[in-house]
Amino acid sequence: MEPPKSHLPSPPPLRGPHTIPFEGVEGIQAWDIEPRAGELHLEISRERPPAPTDAVIAQWNKLLADNPRMYDGGVLSVLSFDPEHNIVHARRDSFQRLAVQPKVPTGVRLFAVTAALTAHDSTGREYILLGRRGSNTRVFGGLWEMGPSGGVSLPPSNIVRLSYHDIAASLREEISEEIGLELPALMQGTPVAYLRDHIAFSDDLLIRYSLGLLDDVSHLARPRNWEYSEVLWLPTDTVSAFDTPETIAATRAAFRMLGWLERT
Repeated sequence: MEPPKSHLPSPPPLRGPHTIPFEGVEGIQAWDIEPRAGELHLEISRERPPAPTDAVIAQWNKLLADNPRMYDGGVLSVLSFDPEHNIVHARRDSFQRLAVQPKVPTGVRLFAVTAALTAHDSTGREYILLGRRGSNTRVFGGLWEMGPSGGVSLPPSNIVRLSYHDIAASLREEISEEIGLELPALMQGTPVAYLRDHIAFSDDLLIRYSLGLLDDVSHLARPRNWEYSEVLWLPTDTVSAFDTPETIAATRAAFRMLGWLERT
């Protein structure tokens, strides 16, 4: 049985006035976050998530056999993004139905957040934190990415709206858990771009945090769990060295959205 159709707006087309294609970066759409469009927030549909089909269950069991670290849980799945008003429409769904793609298409698109953590040295030279993904991650194992990043935590069932404050709080938790940096609650960061990754089946809100002096934070950022094998503070004037297939496409797009590489 097919899942019930949503009455919310359909996703934007692949190319349009708010979409930026990147030459040489496959599978990514990107939107600049326009502050004049209002504070970005997420609205959650009340529709029930579809039950897993036999095909989903069979593929999930194969994934578990290959990677015992995987576990099912609730996720937020994007239905559409409205760049005119900075609204993300989503519904509740399951990691199981996300992970079985592309073998079993389910339409799940994870709503996630990605941190652009920058700092500067005593000369003013700017650095960005990159992490090498662990071998047991759902996708892109062993590749470099800007981060930390991760799916936004699923709220209680009575919550139908997440503010930007809520979204930023979820990212601060990811930063703490994955690399051990504790950012104060008042440090909200700046939403820079909205990245749609057609390979990972995710939509990532890119949030930039300026952390001050590199010497004050570089020794604090270390891999804290299996999701990263190493981290690197990279001068932003040398990011072209990481504009390769060894870096995930969303990060390569982020380099361009942040102005460190040309967009075309």
